[in-house]
Amino acid sequence: MANQGLFSAAKSMKSVKLKFRIPYFTEWGQSLLVCGSEPTLGSGNVKKGLLLSPVHQDDQLIWTATISVPCQFSCGYRYYVVDDAKNVLRWEMGNERRLSIPHLLPEGHTLELHDLWQTGADALLFRSAFKDVIFCKNSTFNIDRPEAILHDELVQQESILVRFKICCPNVQEGTSVYVIGSSTKLGNWKVQDGLKLHYTGEYIWEAYCEMPWRGCGVSVPMFSVRSEDDIGVGEFLDLKLLVDWAVESGFHLVQLLPINDTSVHRMWWDSYPYSSLSVFALHPLYLRLQALSKNLPEDVKSEIRNAKERLDGKVDSPIF
Repeated sequence: MANQGLFSAAKSMKSVKLKFRIPYFTEWGQSLLVCGSEPTLGSGNVKKGLLLSPVHQDDQLIWTATISVPCQFSCGYRYYVVDDAKNVLRWEMGNERRLSIPHLLPEGHTLELHDLWQTGADALLFRSAFKDVIFCKNSTFNIDRPEAILHDELVQQESILVRFKICCPNVQEGTSVYVIGSSTKLGNWKVQDGLKLHYTGEYIWEAYCEMPWRGCGVSVPMFSVRSEDDIGVGEFLDLKLLVDWAVESGFHLVQLLPINDTSVHRMWWDSYPYSSLSVFALHPLYLRLQALSKNLPEDVKSEIRNAKERLDGKVDSPIF
């Protein structure tokens, strides 16, 4: 997350989340980085830019990063391929990308940028031979502001605002550019119900669309979250390792089986996680005894060590 001090803002400053997303295949030791004109993106210094994290989606390698920025945030930015020391190996061609947060985007919501790497061929269309001669007829298009068509409020609190942006230099008079897809917001593959893009100048067509949030996650019982420090079963402190692993793997959610106290009969069947004695009390089984106090008696420490040796890797969970 971005350092809020970079914005020199008071606690009352409203902020939104900005997610960069771009598919790009790299080689071993390479990473993608976004650098922009604002401090949170490095102020033009690639060494201080924002590193993106990779995740495989189908046959693509998707690089993403999410930061918090003030509402009304705007900047220019560009993607770079860097090595482990953030030395630039290559950068995308074409004009610097421009970003302006829609003024109607509510506080706390997410603006997700779906970008594609700009190649040298993309930059050709912005040369004077194309702009002033070949495609000069497109200059009659009215420049529109796509954020003006947003609702006053995004209906779903967990929604993501997606910006669609494409360079289409050879669009004929009287025609429009649409995005269609499997989502209802994108017309269910019907052009007449699709999302119409608006011309914003320089052959760029854009539109914003509110999409339901989607994410992948992992579901695991607490007793299976094992580490080198537990005593026979996973413990609450092991969740920190699980969360770190989930973040590195690109997961958004961690779901656990119930972790409430089930020690009703003090028998083996008390391990059934859906028969708790309280909806508030957590199960003491998942406490890390050696972390409860720094002043445990030596005999207690010895008992914990013996139990760890006896139970490590030898606990069988019953099947219900």
